[in-house]
Amino acid sequence: MENEILKSASKIVFILMAVAVIALTFLRVVDSKDFMVLASMAFAFYFANKGDSNLPYAGK
Repeated sequence: MENEILKSASKIVFILMAVAVIALTFLRVVDSKDFMVLASMAFAFYFANKGDSNLPYAGK
């Protein structure tokens, strides 16, 4: 499972963005209403983007 996550650029970016938004919310840089918008956009992009699984690093 770990190797699969580390080989996927979309999963790495998704995890880093989620951690950054959560950290900025706790530091009060991002408001809670903005957190919901950013989180919704990130989830929508991740689940809508299918990629091409035949190409390395292009698929999920």
